[in-house]
Amino acid sequence: MVSFVLTMMSVAVWGQQSLGMPGLIHVPTADMDSAGIARIGAQYVPKEIVPDRMTCDGEKFNSFTNYLSITLFRWIEVSYGYTLWKMHKNKNPNEKTGFYSRDRYVSLRLQPIQEAKWWPSVVVGAIDLWGSHDGGISASNHYRNYYLALSKHLEWHGYRFGGHMAYRYWKRDFNHKWNGVVGGVTAEMAFYRPLRFMAEWDGNEVNIGADCRLFKLFLLQCGLVDMRHFTGGLSLYIDLF
Repeated sequence: MVSFVLTMMSVAVWGQQSLGMPGLIHVPTADMDSAGIARIGAQYVPKEIVPDRMTCDGEKFNSFTNYLSITLFRWIEVSYGYTLWKMHKNKNPNEKTGFYSRDRYVSLRLQPIQEAKWWPSVVVGAIDLWGSHDGGISASNHYRNYYLALSKHLEWHGYRFGGHMAYRYWKRDFNHKWNGVVGGVTAEMAFYRPLRFMAEWDGNEVNIGADCRLFKLFLLQCGLVDMRHFTGGLSLYIDLF
């Protein structure tokens, strides 16, 4: 029973799981996957962390993301993903609503400095890097943001603790509540190292969660956004090399 509970609590936060990239729940870190690692997965995303402009009949909605990410080399990672968008079928207000559209985005992370004894790892990143400008036809960029992240870890009696901090800038005004300094802490368990717990401040909410890698193939994530709203997902973890 204990092992079952631990497994169910294991949650993919060896990555910012909604995007399939290393990070916490809604906060990026400077951790990187090994070269050649690819992730394919999906995540349930509560409306609390869906951009405010993504609405249906004037109301925000809970959604899902899907993604593919690849760490091409130790220092570079790229990702393609999308969030399902609820709307009326054929954009006809008389039709039923469902996930009939997607908001797509490409993300990039670069790690110029690796973690060492006396300094943290450093990553610069961009989410929704390419897309239309604010005046473009789609007027998208709902997820566009840029960040500088630092991460440092400490070993203690078999446990591994991490401190993570980032400065983040979101392009669209309706996401500015997540601007500024964000960060969190992580703890990997001595009794089962694939299991990790975390807590973060994303600029607007305090989120908690856990993650675990299972059988070296799967990554599970679950968490609570604003300490109340469930988020969780599953990804397939593939070593291309």
